[in-house]
Amino acid sequence: MRASLGRLAPPDLPCWPAGAYLVGGAVRDLLIGLRPGDFDFATPRPREAAAACAAAVGGPLFPLDAERGFWRVAGPGVTYDFGPLASDLAAELLRRDYTANALALSRRGALFGPEIALHDVRRGVLRAVSRANLREDALRPLRGWRLWVTRGLRPEPRTRALILAEASYQRFGRRPAAERVRQELEQVMAHRRAAWGFAKLHELGLDAVYLREWAAGAGVVQLGYHHLDVLDHQLEALHQLLTRFPEAPSALRWAALLHDVAKPLVRQWDPERGYYRFLEHDADGAALAAEMLRRLRFSSELARRVGSLVRRHMKLPPASPRGLRRWLHRNRVLLPDLLQLQIADRAATRGPLAVANERRLESLEEALAAATALAAAGSEPPLLRGSDLINELGFAPGPLVGRALRALAEARALGDVTDREEALEFVRWWYETETAGPERPANTRRRRPERPAGD
Repeated sequence: MRASLGRLAPPDLPCWPAGAYLVGGAVRDLLIGLRPGDFDFATPRPREAAAACAAAVGGPLFPLDAERGFWRVAGPGVTYDFGPLASDLAAELLRRDYTANALALSRRGALFGPEIALHDVRRGVLRAVSRANLREDALRPLRGWRLWVTRGLRPEPRTRALILAEASYQRFGRRPAAERVRQELEQVMAHRRAAWGFAKLHELGLDAVYLREWAAGAGVVQLGYHHLDVLDHQLEALHQLLTRFPEAPSALRWAALLHDVAKPLVRQWDPERGYYRFLEHDADGAALAAEMLRRLRFSSELARRVGSLVRRHMKLPPASPRGLRRWLHRNRVLLPDLLQLQIADRAATRGPLAVANERRLESLEEALAAATALAAAGSEPPLLRGSDLINELGFAPGPLVGRALRALAEARALGDVTDREEALEFVRWWYETETAGPERPANTRRRRPERPAGD
């Protein structure tokens, strides 16, 4: 072991094995002033150390690679990894991906590693140890991008060139497991600088490896309502979303980044208008975005949510009060996310034809306020249930019951139905208008109830 680089106050942890060193990203984060979420130890007896840690934190212990001696303990909000301590720790540190990760800290607070590592962390520089190290694990170029965004470590020129070269190689060569890629993407998407981060993903050429359909939007000119190409518009939409709604959930963030992802596939030149049109890009984009996320092993629930938001992002709420109430009811499962996506999309659109954007933004914000008020009011118990339709109105069990209840729920949302008696009358009327032939529930009336005027 070479001489210590200085001292650093060690974190107060429930487990620190005897003779072990804290290595890698945790040391880097401590130097930056961040609280690590993962602690990686190099220790003489990793299996025993992991078992003792599991007992101390009350978390599960499981092998990462039992044959090579790598174990993990999941504590409350933090993970502890344990691996074998090399006989030459200095040489082992130089096998890491970036100098900022080539650091070790003893329990007594002595800091070890190459001098350039400490220099780079303090100056915010991302420096690859070697190209061979980057090639050893295909995830390492993407990890470098993530460190740039989330830790402020800017690639120096040689490292930037190496990442670009690896990105070009990975387009046709070996790639990391999709689950590992997803973890890197998730960390950046959750960051406050996510839009800037995905712009850097494009700069490094890594988008063509992992988000190739999204990367295809670069240089796809839109004109008309837009002032940016397809890729930059989606980046701007994500930026607008996080500026206006910084607590936006993951699915909404992905929907903003991918809402126009199908435009390069569906664009058609319109000679009369003098610019490209992208008909049905919302429907095609919904399927494409969901497929991209499934390919990256995101949850089916998130992929479905993103697909639904992309599919509906062009369906703006009507201006009339009644039309707005109907729109809010029919899209209630996507609110407030859908309106926030539409606001971000419009705010990112400033082409020569987008002169009415400010008014459209105002109307969307008014709709969002209405949706927020509805959510705050909470849901009321249903006026009728399926059993009521069967027992009181003579409906047979089946899909017709569900259709009738959905129609009733919308009528109530519009203010057409306010109590149980009106609900029964509405369902009788609805059945009369929806069905034909002699088979009708025994108790239905033939009279249509009065309907409020509306659009």
